[in-house]
Order: sequence, then C-alpha cells, then structure tokens
Amino acid sequence: MNITINSTLPRNNNNRVNYQYKQPAFTSKTQAAEDLVNKAVKEQSQFFKYFSDKYEQFTDFIADKFTSRIVESEALTKLANKFKDSDNLYQHCLTIGSVITSGLYMQRTLANDKLDKDRKNTLAVNQGLTFAVSTIGAYALDKYVKGWWDNVTARFAGHLVSDPKFYENYLKQKQAIKEENKKLIKEAKAKGVKPELKSMPRVGKLVEKHNYYKTLLKTSEADAKTLMTKVKGMSPLRAMIVFGFVYRYFVPVVVTKPANFLCEKYLAHKKAKAQENTKA
Repeated sequence: MNITINSTLPRNNNNRVNYQYKQPAFTSKTQAAEDLVNKAVKEQSQFFKYFSDKYEQFTDFIADKFTSRIVESEALTKLANKFKDSDNLYQHCLTIGSVITSGLYMQRTLANDKLDKDRKNTLAVNQGLTFAVSTIGAYALDKYVKGWWDNVTARFAGHLVSDPKFYENYLKQKQAIKEENKKLIKEAKAKGVKPELKSMPRVGKLVEKHNYYKTLLKTSEADAKTLMTKVKGMSPLRAMIVFGFVYRYFVPVVVTKPANFLCEKYLAHKKAKAQENTKA
C-alpha cells in the first residue's frame, strides 16, 4: 500500500504529521476481467451461431417447400374465406393442421416400399379412420363442454370487472333466454314452421356493457384491451384443451391401439385364408 506524506498539512497536537492513504487502483484488473467475460460470451455465441443458422435454414426449407404451398393453395384460401366469420374458427384451424399431419402419415405409409400392399392399404385406412373418429369426437366434446365453459368464463369475467354479481346476472339472462326459446319452439311447432331462436348471452358483450369496462376504456385503453383479450381468449383456450386432449391423449390411448389390433387381426386372417386357398 502506497503512503504519501503531505508536508503541507498542519501537524496535530503531538507534533505528528497527518497521513493520507491512497487505495490501490483496480481499474486495470476489473477491465481485464470484463474483457475475459465478453470474450467468452462472444466465443459461445459463435459456437451456437452455427446451430442457429442451420435451424433457420431447415425451417426456411420447410416453409418454402411444404407450408407455403399448403397455406397459399387455392383450396385453403376458399376454405379460409368460408370460415373466416365462424365461431369455431380456432377449432377449424386445429383440424386443418391435423388433416395435414394425417395426410402426410398416410402418404408416407403408402409410399413405403418396405411394406406389402395389403399392409400399406390397411395402415393408411387405419390412419384415415383414426383421424375421422378423433376429429368428430373433438367437435362433439367441444360442443358438449361449451355451456359449462361459458359459465367458467362468466365467473372469470366477473373477477376481472370486480363485480361479484356478474356471474349471477349472466345465469339469470341465460335462463330467461332458455325459457323464451322453449316458448318459441312450441309456437313454431304449432304453426309448422322453423323457430327463430334467440342467441345465448355472450360474456364478451356483457363485459363491454359493464360500467367498469366503460370507465377503464376512458382512463386506459390499453388496460381495457388487455381485459377484453383475457375474456375472449377463454374460447380458444377451451378448444386448445379439448382438441389437445383428443389428439394427444384420446387418439394414442383409446383409438390407435385398438385400431392397430384390428388391423393386425385382419392381416393375419387374410394371410391364413390365402394359405388355405394355396393348399386347396
């Protein structure tokens, strides 16, 4: 440690010189450590950059050769225009994704030279039927839980707008419309015409009419938009859970294994019958 005597300083009562201590400079050492860390980070980045670039090249290839051709196809464009205003748009998008995946599996199965013709055809039909059964099941389950999920959404919306009676009022409106629709059905049946039923209350519409939301819209448009996004996001969440459950659990566990079992039984029966015909 360097000690510097400042002779110009006044002496104390004991006639001793006051000392000033200078702390050692760590600037150069600190800078060296920072340079070492920056160098390590840069080298690590360069190491991962190779894999990152390869991954980007792969995704670009998939997008160019497969995804873009499907998305930009005339058939998908017509389908998008037809269902753009549908309440089940999210479900339809999930189904289209499943169609593409199942179609690719079927194409790869039919193009597999290692399988005999009977097995290829049987497996392809199996895959197609599995997709059809699971998709029908997903739509049916989604429709079945919709009413219950709307109630859950109403509870959630009541929490967001800080109104403990929001859910109760929603149920009352829902019940009133049900009773009114029963009367309309009865009257239409007596006249022999098709009834024009009233739609059930939408949670999002009720939130838009709520004073809390109107006030929030005036004070903070961004917060009001976030609140409405949370409410409207409950519907896609329902579809995501239902379709995810069917495609990722129901299909592998409940549908695929029995279908494969029946496929093997059919092929074994056909093979045994062919052998009997040969012997005869």
